[in-house]
Amino acid sequence: MNTEPNIIRPQLDLLLSNRHSPEARQLYIMLAKYIDKRVGRTSRVRYSDVLTQADRDEIVGDVVLQLMSGALARLRGDTIGELLAFVRVICDRSVGHAARKRIRERDTLVGKAREEIAGWTAASPQPDQVIHFVPDTPLSEQDADYLKTLLVVGSQAALARTHGVSRAAVTQRLHRIRDRIAAMDPKGQDATRAWVQAMAAHAARD
Repeated sequence: MNTEPNIIRPQLDLLLSNRHSPEARQLYIMLAKYIDKRVGRTSRVRYSDVLTQADRDEIVGDVVLQLMSGALARLRGDTIGELLAFVRVICDRSVGHAARKRIRERDTLVGKAREEIAGWTAASPQPDQVIHFVPDTPLSEQDADYLKTLLVVGSQAALARTHGVSRAAVTQRLHRIRDRIAAMDPKGQDATRAWVQAMAAHAARD
């Protein structure tokens, strides 16, 4: 085995072929510690308000899985420096991907969907009269169920996945519902606005 301190290829080959050998175990532990440290540092510096400790732990596991499932086999370098640079790129990419996913989820929470739907209706001159109870909405049962699903999943993209249709199909359906709400009289619009708020609150509790 090559004993030059910076040459890592022999240990790497062992890790890929016989990960239970002492040499492979030593390299695996070193990589695991580096991944945990890098993921933790990048998450804290760039996404401290986005990623939780549970998210970081999941990212560490995902990076290890990526490496052991084929990524390491693509490494063309031979030194520790080249290996760590390769792993660093995967760590940073994985952290960024997870953070963007969390940001999208945060931005499409119930509140955003509720505001979008409520914006289809005219503003009530006396909203306090209609928000203390759950009114009946003039919407059809099918339209009401569709909007309730949107409030639960939080975004049009998630709604498209739920129904197994394209985003364009969801947009068209919502446009038709919006047009039907716009055609209601003011009382019907006020009732629908209050209904949306009540359904959004119910979805948030669930």
